[in-house]
Amino acid sequence: MSETPARARATFTGMVVRVLDRRVGALTGDAGRAVATTHSFLGFALIVSMAYTAFYMTYDIIGLGGLIIMHIVWIAAYVGGLLLARLGRHLAAALIAFAVPTAQLVTATAYLGWEAGTHLYLLTGGQLVYITLTERQKVWRWIWVTVTLAAFLVCQFILPSDGALYSMPPVLLQTLFSINAVLTAFILFMGAALSHYRVEQARAVAAEAAERAERIANTDLLTGLATRRPVLDRLVELSSPDGDDYCLAIADLDHFKALNDEYGHGCGDRVLAEVGDLLRAQLRLTDSVGRWGGEEFIFVLPGSSSADAAATMDRIRESIAEAPIACDGHTHSVKASIGLTQGDHSGAAHAALRRADDALYEAKKKGRNQVVVREPSSAAEARMRDEA
Repeated sequence: MSETPARARATFTGMVVRVLDRRVGALTGDAGRAVATTHSFLGFALIVSMAYTAFYMTYDIIGLGGLIIMHIVWIAAYVGGLLLARLGRHLAAALIAFAVPTAQLVTATAYLGWEAGTHLYLLTGGQLVYITLTERQKVWRWIWVTVTLAAFLVCQFILPSDGALYSMPPVLLQTLFSINAVLTAFILFMGAALSHYRVEQARAVAAEAAERAERIANTDLLTGLATRRPVLDRLVELSSPDGDDYCLAIADLDHFKALNDEYGHGCGDRVLAEVGDLLRAQLRLTDSVGRWGGEEFIFVLPGSSSADAAATMDRIRESIAEAPIACDGHTHSVKASIGLTQGDHSGAAHAALRRADDALYEAKKKGRNQVVVREPSSAAEARMRDEA
């Protein structure tokens, strides 16, 4: 199966990024990415300089002797910059990556004239400063953007077009111009690909962080259940005039305060976590359960009748009572009281919450460890808040 163009571009971009962003030195984060790019650029500049040195030596080692000697010095500087990058000396390596090519390109243009196109590489400086220098080095960014722009203008408008210090045939100058233009475009493409990838990577990291923050905000860390907010959002949705039928229940662990007082909050937290695991296993995928606060839990059961919901809640109550929880050498048999009501479609969940809460208090008053159902028709009854 052949790759689609988009996939092929993504693959090539990935290769570019792997080359330019491979880890160099011991730096991480923005500095690590910047020094990796600096290292790659220095390596590229070293290869191009060596190629030009070989060309000059084979073309006219005598006439271009001065330029050849300077190229040897620049090659040594590039090697030094590579070593600094590998040692994690990012700023020093970056300064070499800008200062040496700038001097090299202006000198080459002074020798051959701007028709050779060596000064075109200076156009890449405006992009390279943003991927080889970090935001903390923004002053250096502006300095080198200014320097490279000034150097390009000098080469283009002040230095002669050809025959400055050494005269080459027009055909050879045109060939050199084409080669240098292609390599300049290649550097700009590589820089654009890397910048695009880093922006997409930053967006992905930001989206992941936002998703993680949302998940943390909506999840009770102790029990792994939902917090109040997503449950309330679901209730508001179901209680709208066009919402589905639903039942609402609130459960409270009996005598939990006494357990905390006698065995400590660590043991109480263990009980809550175990109950949370049990509750998740007892419900349908369409049901919602969350920690309402303290030792209280809230259940939203869409598409359930009062009878079906009561049977579900009674099964959960029995499961809690029949699952002793071990903690620090002792075992706790936990029981729960549950208040249940049929939801309404008044546009707000307050009435249903009030009925479920009334039913819970009634279950407490009747002796705990039971399910009490209060239908919407009983909403006007006096609230029962006396605890047994």
